[in-house]
Amino acid sequence: MRVARYIGNGNVAIVDEPTPACPPGGLLVRTEACGLCSGELMAWYMDRKVPHVLGHEVAGIVEASEDDRFPIGSRVFPHHHAPCLQCERCRQGNYVHCDQWKRTKLQPGGMADLFAVGAENLNDTIHVDDLRPIDAALIEPLACVVKSVYGVTVLRSSGLSGEPNTATPRTAVLGLGVMGLMHALLLAPTVVGYDLNPGRLEWARAQGIDARHPEQTEEADVVFVCPGSQAAFDSALRMVAPGGTIVMFAPLGPGEDLRVPQEAYFKDVRIHNSYSCGPDDTPAAADALRNGVVRAEQVVSDFIGMDELPAAYQAMKRGDILKPMVVF
Repeated sequence: MRVARYIGNGNVAIVDEPTPACPPGGLLVRTEACGLCSGELMAWYMDRKVPHVLGHEVAGIVEASEDDRFPIGSRVFPHHHAPCLQCERCRQGNYVHCDQWKRTKLQPGGMADLFAVGAENLNDTIHVDDLRPIDAALIEPLACVVKSVYGVTVLRSSGLSGEPNTATPRTAVLGLGVMGLMHALLLAPTVVGYDLNPGRLEWARAQGIDARHPEQTEEADVVFVCPGSQAAFDSALRMVAPGGTIVMFAPLGPGEDLRVPQEAYFKDVRIHNSYSCGPDDTPAAADALRNGVVRAEQVVSDFIGMDELPAAYQAMKRGDILKPMVVF
């Protein structure tokens, strides 16, 4: 079968590898759609994983099953990490810090004709027969955004019904790449998005988002920082209201320490970090997709074949396209 393998130095190759077997107690899934994650563009993160098969934003049809809950022919979304649901971290709701969550993965990865889902991963695998494959493949990235947005106390009462929520505090999103765009779509209509890239601003406005250049900032109660940079954090600190919250959605690069100036103390600003997602977030993301809060066409710029992925990888890395998704 074909797999998309990251081979180092920012390059991807499509290669042939043996088809995996159905693991004991698990599933073998034929891929229908798989998105390219923006995190898979970070060379400092990816180079340490070489050789690595891309793909964790994925949905597909069960080809073989050793679990009666997931019969052959059903469409599923499997999270590439799944917690044990039993340890102290899981009981606290800190699923992403569970030892099992950290060690589980899809084999060999989602950007392949077929992939295996181990029995442990079924703790965060859900049925998505009622979703289009291209929407179901967005559950993982959208779940990360769900955790980011509703991890902030003042936003937890917001729902995902698609109805405007006039009680939502003033919110801002810095960076309108695909993850920032998802934040803005969940938070609409009480959100302003900011980006330097004219193409991203135009795309966001076409989705009904109030998208502006950073020179046009206004005060916000909650600011979501999607680029992992000191400059983005500094911009958030300038615009956040006294007593407000800054959410750091992405890390700074290796060896970089976030500088928090004294101003943050005197403004009484809360700094909240949000990393990945867990089994509380994935069903909520699936519901948001079912309710039409986010549609694939709003956040995926290029639906492509597997052979087009290496070029699309470079285009997304350059900022020429918003996001590619391979449709099998």
